[in-house]
Amino acid sequence: MNKIIYYILLIFLVGCYNDEEVQTLQSENNAHRNSELTKLVKAISVHNASFDDLIDNTSCFSIKFPYQIQVNSELRNITSEQDISDLSNTEQIEIVYPVKAIFYNYEEHNIVSGTDFNLVKSVCDENFNIQPNSCLDIQYPIVLKEFNDLTQSFETFQLNTDRQVFRHLENLHDNDIFEIEYPIFLLDSSSNPIRIDSNSDFIAVFNESRQNCE
Repeated sequence: MNKIIYYILLIFLVGCYNDEEVQTLQSENNAHRNSELTKLVKAISVHNASFDDLIDNTSCFSIKFPYQIQVNSELRNITSEQDISDLSNTEQIEIVYPVKAIFYNYEEHNIVSGTDFNLVKSVCDENFNIQPNSCLDIQYPIVLKEFNDLTQSFETFQLNTDRQVFRHLENLHDNDIFEIEYPIFLLDSSSNPIRIDSNSDFIAVFNESRQNCE
């Protein structure tokens, strides 16, 4: 008899826990895959591939280190962003294939020739509709609480890198609702922490950073 009462009580407590967790996702801080907040978080966590535009002429992907290029017919090894900063836009630069591209969504693809490069670049540029915000960084870790309305399932995720955040948001389903566990901190271009307590805080700080970042 005592065992039966124990199991009934256990089921009741678990059910109450789930209800409380789900209620947290019914506030003004919830979001889904097409929310404004989701787009802004992705703009911060996207792979910012603009640092090597002088070489590949696209911000949709970067070329993974190390690789080689021909600069005015001279072979050079590119192993860091410093090697790229030493280049000039007046020089004739050609990529030595094969290379590996890292796309804005952190996926990677081998490129074996100039023809392959042009095709990949064309397709990627056509589908790239995110304007990265390099004026802010997320201070990790952050926690997302997520509820799927279709399956009635609840999960909590701790995310520790830009890649994890972007890929998680990119893979959300239409029935997924999530909420950031606040407070979190964003870092400005001088690495000063900015406390964020709500979605509206996040949106306001993001928009302000666009205006004030040099």
